[in-house]
Amino acid sequence: MKIVLLTTLPSLLENQRLEEEAKKLGHSFRLLNLKDFNFQIDKNRLKVAGLTNLEADLVIVRGVFNSLKTIAAVVAGLRKKKVKVFDNGFLAHRYSIDKITDMVKLTLAGLPVPRSAYSRDFQDYSQLAEKLGYPLVVKSTRMGKGVSVFRFETPEELASFINQCQTEDRPAKGFLLQEFIPYLYDLRVLIVGKHLFTMRRLPAPGEFRANFSLGGKVEPFELDRQGQKLAWRALKAIGLSVGGVDMLMTKKKRYLLEVNHTAGFVGMEKAVGENIGKLFIEHAIKNSS
Repeated sequence: MKIVLLTTLPSLLENQRLEEEAKKLGHSFRLLNLKDFNFQIDKNRLKVAGLTNLEADLVIVRGVFNSLKTIAAVVAGLRKKKVKVFDNGFLAHRYSIDKITDMVKLTLAGLPVPRSAYSRDFQDYSQLAEKLGYPLVVKSTRMGKGVSVFRFETPEELASFINQCQTEDRPAKGFLLQEFIPYLYDLRVLIVGKHLFTMRRLPAPGEFRANFSLGGKVEPFELDRQGQKLAWRALKAIGLSVGGVDMLMTKKKRYLLEVNHTAGFVGMEKAVGENIGKLFIEHAIKNSS
């Protein structure tokens, strides 16, 4: 089988793992980088570098973070030409990271999430922060892997952040405010089809973010049935068959922080000792359409 991985983030370690496992399974593999997406129209025919006259039995769409709507239209065109595509809901969502939309979906599904607030005006931040309380977490709505996630202890720290954002012309609509959860366990639950894996994430010294990509340590974690059901419900609420559910556990409660559409799995492979790259390829083949 000829497999093409379509992405705008070719540097992801997972891309290499998918190539390794696809070739081990006897398939050919090509990564198509659309980071600098461009096209030409000539004689009413669309020409996209790498996609025109594409030879593929399966196109996997993973890690598309720019030119979203246009690339989605191109992928939809491939499907019309009877090319098998596994997009993990990308065509339906038309986004890879949108923490605002996903937070709304989780809440409407009746799932436990931190108290949160969103506004498109920095003038609202102070009042919203007072309601949520300090420490306060402010996170980018469009960044992943712990990037642009901040913890503020005082109103003064928040005010300084707002001033910096205004100086850098970063809009208020780009952030989500949440209460800080004093957790016992920071968990990543990775689901690939019917397979579920869980690891505990431990932040690096002096860091409150526990992301593996930020130097945090990981270790396997035995998630109980209640936690597993919560993760399955979260993935269903977002509309994915592959995803990473971020969950915090306290003594009395569990909270869903977010669901990652392009969840890394290299750290999980190291933590649990499973070949998740192979499972992903097999799932993509079986669930393409």
